[in-house]
Amino acid sequence: MKQLNQIDILTIFVITLFAVYQGEVTVFYIVYLFWFQEWIRTVVDFLYLFWKKNSMGEKFAFIKQSFGSFFILYVYVVFILTLFGLMLNWGDSRLLGNNLRVFLFKNWYFNINIILFGAEYIYFRMKSNHTNLTLPLFSRRHIILHISIILGALIQLSILPRLNIRDSQWISTLIIVPFLLLKIFLGRSNQNC
Repeated sequence: MKQLNQIDILTIFVITLFAVYQGEVTVFYIVYLFWFQEWIRTVVDFLYLFWKKNSMGEKFAFIKQSFGSFFILYVYVVFILTLFGLMLNWGDSRLLGNNLRVFLFKNWYFNINIILFGAEYIYFRMKSNHTNLTLPLFSRRHIILHISIILGALIQLSILPRLNIRDSQWISTLIIVPFLLLKIFLGRSNQNC
């Protein structure tokens, strides 16, 4: 898992730097990327654990037990789409357009990040044999996502308006740095999930 975290952070960093250079990064881009990665992990882990169950009764019980993990992700995505995708950028058509392109998978940087992460995680899950793997209602990865949402709102509502920076590349750089530091800091201690 440690290698997966390192590869994940490296690919996000490199690809997103190219996106910053092109002015394609918004708070929505980063928070939605973190959410989408967690959704991929949850779906892959769910399928992995589902196939490990032997009887139909075990599979049915597992589906009921896993509902909470998917529900919390649903709540997060509604909040992310509403707050970061629309409300906080309502007056800026350029940012709304960028957010819409990310949501509709028309942002190549976002798409490459998701495809690479999905391939890396599926490969990792196929090669691992975690017998103690579970789908908890709230995990460390959910905490990273939760803090990212709070941090994103803080950056967009408090910090960016006060800085009054017009250059979109500087804004993008200011946006990405705290999120990457959060992912590195919390991801380093996340070795067994």
